[in-house]
Amino acid sequence: MSINSDELQKVKVVIVDDHTLFAEGTVSLLSFEPRILVVGIAKNGIECMKLMSGTKPDVVLLDINLPDTWGTDLIDKIKKVNNRVKILMLTGQKPQGYVTKSISKGANGFLLKDCSVKEMIQGILRVYQDGVYFSQGLEAFLQPVNKNNNLHFPVQPVETLRNLLTKREIEVIELVSKGLHNKEIASALGINVRTVEFHVNNILLKFGVSTRLEAVLNWAYVNSSGLYL
Repeated sequence: MSINSDELQKVKVVIVDDHTLFAEGTVSLLSFEPRILVVGIAKNGIECMKLMSGTKPDVVLLDINLPDTWGTDLIDKIKKVNNRVKILMLTGQKPQGYVTKSISKGANGFLLKDCSVKEMIQGILRVYQDGVYFSQGLEAFLQPVNKNNNLHFPVQPVETLRNLLTKREIEVIELVSKGLHNKEIASALGINVRTVEFHVNNILLKFGVSTRLEAVLNWAYVNSSGLYL
């Protein structure tokens, strides 16, 4: 069967969820988005791994709680099959303890199942474009790093962290948090790409982290409840 050029340009998505109504409803809703093509549905971990090699998706919508495994335990297996695939975690419950664990294993974002279809589309497209995405309010479920994972979170008071950044650096990290690339940030702020790279590097140094994702998580903390971490 031949594949037309339009399909080649679509973001290929696999949905992994054992709730048939939710999965099929999601397929129906995403069918109205011309930039996205759902290429398969898996009800459990075994079906998910079979689909990974057969469909070669760009993004996997992965439920946390599956009949035969935890979604968080599938992340490593999915990444071994395709280390370029983006994983967007799904949960219909309070994700206490799962957000940080998912991200530390390589997930690219987190969606609540009661999100709007607009937000789901936004999340899919953002992680596909090498961004990160978290449903609003999920920063409350982020937990401080422990010795069992590799993410780095601030150990200083929120006010101290906020004051570390210049006004321009705040503008940059806000746009990084929205999933924009350096070229897009440069265009939005009217500066050149090298200047953006300079500011991003400064932000990483000030937060004591090594990746943009960690910087985004730190910034989420800074803008959350103001608790000491």
